Amino acid sequence: MNPPHVNTATATPQTFTIDATLPGVSFLGAARSEFAKLKALRTSWWLSIITVGLGGFIAGAVAFSFQHFLADDPYFGGGALQLAMQGQTGSYFAMIFLGSLGVIAITTEYSSGAIRSSLTAVPQRTLLLSAKALALAVWTAVVSAVLILLSHLLTSLIAEPLSVGDIFDAEIAGVYAATWATVVLTSLLGFGLGALLRSSAGGIVVLAVIMFVLQIVLSILYGVTDGAAWVETLMQAEYMSLVDSFTNPEAGEFSMVPAIETWQAGLGLLAWVAVPLTLGALRFTRRDA
Repeated sequence: MNPPHVNTATATPQTFTIDATLPGVSFLGAARSEFAKLKALRTSWWLSIITVGLGGFIAGAVAFSFQHFLADDPYFGGGALQLAMQGQTGSYFAMIFLGSLGVIAITTEYSSGAIRSSLTAVPQRTLLLSAKALALAVWTAVVSAVLILLSHLLTSLIAEPLSVGDIFDAEIAGVYAATWATVVLTSLLGFGLGALLRSSAGGIVVLAVIMFVLQIVLSILYGVTDGAAWVETLMQAEYMSLVDSFTNPEAGEFSMVPAIETWQAGLGLLAWVAVPLTLGALRFTRRDA
């Protein structure tokens, strides 16, 4: 009697190989995905609408006040450039609002746990963080450009001597370009703080300290030390002082400390943004989500 047939064959193990011809996740593809996330975030729209609306209101109020109450004031007697700068006062609120958006753009994914899905889709952490930063920069660049153009339009239509065509004046255009750059840089500063702290509240509080509290503390310290040279240096390197030196051709004329050169202020702002961005990138790439 023949023994029952026993199948001794074993299954051939399946091996996994990477197809080198596949393009993988591209940087631009990741950036488009991150931009879509920003568009889907209600906070992005609310902060952007408030930024443009409040900035436009301030520009209109400044122009109305100038036209009806301050036209004979010697401080405003210099012409269109001074009026154009005053009309961009709303950019300071844009910095805190869009800086907060920069914080939220990264911390929201941590609070919701969505960062794990993002890392699954884009496992290259440096690429993912860079894509997020680019998407944020594009968003804030568009919003700040709309704000600057709207503020110029309202100011020029309400008050003289600023006219709509003055936007092409080299000096005024330079002020607008510098203002636009500071808003974008501040949003990236917030993004770096968010990546570093991974807390929306913590990042926004630190951003507010950098923008407002530090300036007050240094001003008090300047008075207490009777204008010590080292405090003066700190005040010149303080974030909002650098913003003023970078955007205002008349910076330092009415302040306690002299302004620094525009190019020096630009480098200082880049340093302020680079430090939290670098530290945030190191934490993002080396520590688990």
